[in-house]
Amino acid sequence: MRPIDHSVLKCCLFSLLLLPVSAADPPSNAAILASETTPGNASNTANAGQAPNTSNTASANQPSNTASTNQPSNTATSSRATTPSCTTRRCLASMLIAKEALSQPQSPSCISNISVPLIVYETLSVDTKDLRFESHLQVMLSWEDPDLSWDTSVYHHDMVVLPVSKIWTPELHVTNGVQTTIKHGNKDLLVHSNGTIEHMVIMNTVVGCEVNLYNYPFASDFCPIAINVWALKGCGMFLNFGNVSTTSANRGDWLTENVELDAKGGRDDRNYLWVSLKMRSENPFLSLVLPSILIIVADVVSFSLPLGGGERISFKVTLVLSFIMFLIILNDLLPGGGQCSPIIRKHFCFCLVILVLSTLQSMVLTRLAKCGTLWPCSLSKSKDSLLKDTDNEEESKSDIKASEEEKNTALQKVVKFLNKMAAQDQKNAIHHRFANKVDLICFCIYLTVLIVYAVVILYFSFGSQCKINQLDFWS
Repeated sequence: MRPIDHSVLKCCLFSLLLLPVSAADPPSNAAILASETTPGNASNTANAGQAPNTSNTASANQPSNTASTNQPSNTATSSRATTPSCTTRRCLASMLIAKEALSQPQSPSCISNISVPLIVYETLSVDTKDLRFESHLQVMLSWEDPDLSWDTSVYHHDMVVLPVSKIWTPELHVTNGVQTTIKHGNKDLLVHSNGTIEHMVIMNTVVGCEVNLYNYPFASDFCPIAINVWALKGCGMFLNFGNVSTTSANRGDWLTENVELDAKGGRDDRNYLWVSLKMRSENPFLSLVLPSILIIVADVVSFSLPLGGGERISFKVTLVLSFIMFLIILNDLLPGGGQCSPIIRKHFCFCLVILVLSTLQSMVLTRLAKCGTLWPCSLSKSKDSLLKDTDNEEESKSDIKASEEEKNTALQKVVKFLNKMAAQDQKNAIHHRFANKVDLICFCIYLTVLIVYAVVILYFSFGSQCKINQLDFWS
């Protein structure tokens, strides 16, 4: 039996020790070369046949171990490449902001559907002078942007808050608006994992609306607020409206009865809010209509005042001045013109004309009752003075004759003076009776005209209507 070489045993033991090390981390080429150049291997030159077999066995085992260790390392590298290092909500927001989605979502149809689930409407004021009314709207918006969606298996969040300045938002406009101010309801908006975005905008708009004031102060009318978005040649946005609610319906003298959504002619690009407005008539009626009625009634009662003395004329002039003051107030409240001019303006003009005619009639009859003629005072005075001069001449002649004959006494002069006064009083009484008869006739005519006018004005105020096309801005 051949004796065992100790150098061969050492080499086999050394190769067995290297096997666990290669399983954990494959040795480099430099390590393999170093192991081959150890003193034990250098002294084993005699048994060259056995040493190569051992080295071949080691080299045969090395590739299999290397292959088995490289496979799990590649799997770990690929998993690290797909899984982000930061999955918090802030990191998700930063990732979405980095996409710079500042343009409208580009869908294959070139149309973005904008949902308007809720509009909260409020009427701020109604200007009957300039025919405008101001509204406040809170508009809830919702739309989809696929570029802002994410995988919930990677980012375990269903919603994230993003700044509104970094994301595209739809721009609304009011077609019939005179002045519109739109601002964001918040500096942030809400984004869902499927790309759905929710946001709110606040609109303050002044809309030109020719409110039908024909039956003022019992007026009521509809005014549109045309809310639309940009669209051109098949590209742009499309609005899908939901519900509308109102708040603070009472504003001044106007009441918001109802607000509805509608579209002109069924067209999707002509959407508007149909606002029903009604005037609360208590304040205008008590401050304008009732004083005008009371002034006319006072003018009718003033016919009971006597024609002489000037009391009736001064009272009627006071009524005319008071009515002119109310007419100025009405002119500041109502527009200068329009399709349906307020009938109350015609009422005030008619009442003013009646008051002036009544005042002139009283002046004429006062002159007639005093002088019995409509001639100016200077002409009548000249005639009276002429008659007085002739009487004086006759008296002077009679005095001369009486002095000559010395037959007249003081008692005859007194009797003559009293007879003259009685004749003058009788003449004045005839003038007064004639003036009173004419005044009674004028009063009957005046009262008849007022009764007929009251019936006519009531018919036109409550039985007649005037129609205005409020959607003519789309014509």
